[in-house]
Amino acid sequence: MSKTININNKKEVIILDQRLLPFKVKYIRTKDYKTVIKAIKNLSVRGAPAIGVAGAFAAYLASEKFKTLNNIDKLLEKKLNEIILARPTAVNLQWAVKRFLKILKNKEFKSLLDLKGKFLKESKKIYNEEKNVSELISKNGSRLIKNNDNILTHCNTGALATTGIGTAFGIINKSNKIKKNINLFATETRPLNQGSRLTTWEARKNNIKCFLITDSMAAHIIKTEKINIIIVGADRIASNGDTANKIGTYQLAISALYHQIPFYVAAPLSTFDLDTKNGQEIVIEERSSNEIIFLNNEKITNHKNVKNPAFDITPSNLITGIITEKGIIYKPNKSKIKKILT
Repeated sequence: MSKTININNKKEVIILDQRLLPFKVKYIRTKDYKTVIKAIKNLSVRGAPAIGVAGAFAAYLASEKFKTLNNIDKLLEKKLNEIILARPTAVNLQWAVKRFLKILKNKEFKSLLDLKGKFLKESKKIYNEEKNVSELISKNGSRLIKNNDNILTHCNTGALATTGIGTAFGIINKSNKIKKNINLFATETRPLNQGSRLTTWEARKNNIKCFLITDSMAAHIIKTEKINIIIVGADRIASNGDTANKIGTYQLAISALYHQIPFYVAAPLSTFDLDTKNGQEIVIEERSSNEIIFLNNEKITNHKNVKNPAFDITPSNLITGIITEKGIIYKPNKSKIKKILT
């Protein structure tokens, strides 16, 4: 079973509840698609590839609710759209669920049993695809890493964010096995601390030498520790290469430019959204102010005015390259992206 998400022989979706890591390992087991939606919304499962897989399993569970084909087109489509809306920024969710909408709209089934069978098969296919893709991304990206490199990353992009080795963290993990003296610097990633809770946890498990830093230390650390390369993940990439990723990514790209070091994005092709022209069109999820005004369930301020965007946009001209399963897109732009996607 995957550490992150999977489906068992009883057709239960099993999700590692990442909100409790690193201190407690607990799994959510469910046959209800609404429980999977809730897990996506509350970040029990997170990371664009893993969210896509969760959406696929939720789509299958939604089909299991039906006892007849009567009016299934409209009723099941409504449930599938409900899944898509769970997280608006991560395009992998939409990408995955659209594959089930295609089966439904094109009537690629002969009976209700056949529909459910095809949905189950498609969900497992997406799971395996993401697993293979993260392995290829990690292999392609590891070629950029040299002995003695100091690497900085942001948020969590390892096995916990995918169904395989990971994207940005997967590159670091694979490089650590074939290169000498690799040092990782991981930002804590406020306000939910995916870096301090999850990335450091994965680093320990994989014997990667990792230094935890606060988000506000990044520019200083880039300078004083002579960071050689920054690698991050992505939640949505527009057709021109503008990239939405965890809040705090944009400032890292600016720092990389100033310090003249490469800034790479690692993401599967499923994260590209050709229908979105540029970063200005990407919807940025605004999360609850409680994530900022509470710390460890303790209220730390009575201040009322709070902004809590979950993501920011890094313009393509700040990105050295996008590492995909098909290779690296250097100086990404619309024509290069369109070429690799066709």
